[in-house]
Amino acid sequence: AQARVEQARAQLANARARAALLTLTAPSAGLVLTRKAEPGDVAAAGKVLLELAEAGETRVYATVDEKNLRLLDKGQKARGVADAFPGQPFDAELYYLAPAVDPQRGTVETRFRVASPPPFLRPDMTVSVETVTGHRDATLVLPSEAVRDLDGGKPWVLVARDGVAVKAEVAVGLSGIGRVEITRGLSEGERVILPASGALEGDAVRLREPKQHKAGGLQVPQGMSR
Repeated sequence: AQARVEQARAQLANARARAALLTLTAPSAGLVLTRKAEPGDVAAAGKVLLELAEAGETRVYATVDEKNLRLLDKGQKARGVADAFPGQPFDAELYYLAPAVDPQRGTVETRFRVASPPPFLRPDMTVSVETVTGHRDATLVLPSEAVRDLDGGKPWVLVARDGVAVKAEVAVGLSGIGRVEITRGLSEGERVILPASGALEGDAVRLREPKQHKAGGLQVPQGMSR
């Protein structure tokens, strides 16, 4: 009889151990994003069953070109814009700069806290972030696409002067998401021709007001995009 009792105890312990393996416990509180297994499926080592978004503060992960690293510092205020909601920017703060540069891409990982996330913000959304490292009032600003060879040594724009497309070398200053400051080479009111027009230097051009981009004054933050 004693042997049967010991056998039953062993079976009970084994059943409890097996039952414990049937319970999945998340490493932290969070929100289930996707379920990749159904009741009755066989679990295996390395197989993903659930994907979770950890609860807590909202963070934005972004990469910045290493040449802009000198402009960044922890604690800087930033502005985020989700591609799906371009007209609803939100505030963020830079709290992490990776200690090393990605040698393949020449970029540095950065992380931002979002203290008051907008209700539309979701995990894995595409977001652009810009940090304000300086500003100037009443400066000349152009869409980034209007400045040719912007990443090269001699940026320039195509300007309409006396009915002809003329190449004008410019000097650039601060830049933000989709815009850049022009510090030299243009005067306020000059008409800049976008690359999408297909116009080349020396072409005759005729201006049409709705499609013009006139240099004007704006505050321009130093920006970066994911």
